[in-house]
Amino acid sequence: MTPDRAALERDLAAPLFREGGARKRWRLIEIAWPYVLIGVTARDGREFVLRLECCGYPAQPPTGGFWNQDRGAYLDLSEWPKGDDVFQSVIRWDWRQGAALYFPLDRVSRTGHECWAASHPHLVWNPTKGIVQYVAEVHRLLNSRGYRGIT
Repeated sequence: MTPDRAALERDLAAPLFREGGARKRWRLIEIAWPYVLIGVTARDGREFVLRLECCGYPAQPPTGGFWNQDRGAYLDLSEWPKGDDVFQSVIRWDWRQGAALYFPLDRVSRTGHECWAASHPHLVWNPTKGIVQYVAEVHRLLNSRGYRGIT
């Protein structure tokens, strides 16, 4: 087992991740290294599956987007969560064809956005917080007033 996979598995088994699962905020679906599938529950009870690529974890943050398990592909536009302007500034189907969320915690999206560290210091990747930091922020967005469902 590679060190990055061992670190991810350790964090997925840690109390903080398990607590989110016990509170029905998220659940581990599958590890298919270097990917992990995590279901995140939205305010309306709908589950959105994140497919996160975790090479280099935890030194490097994961990257990924919302996934359709049946098709084995990122969600189509009609399946993406919708919301107000603030919500849509992060949850952008048009960014990287849905393969990366547009915020500082995503490894791919933070590249070229060095100003994000100063303007969003709470969203700077912290390896000691690990996968929970990423998943908890997605959960927060999907449970915000700005979330409108998929219509």
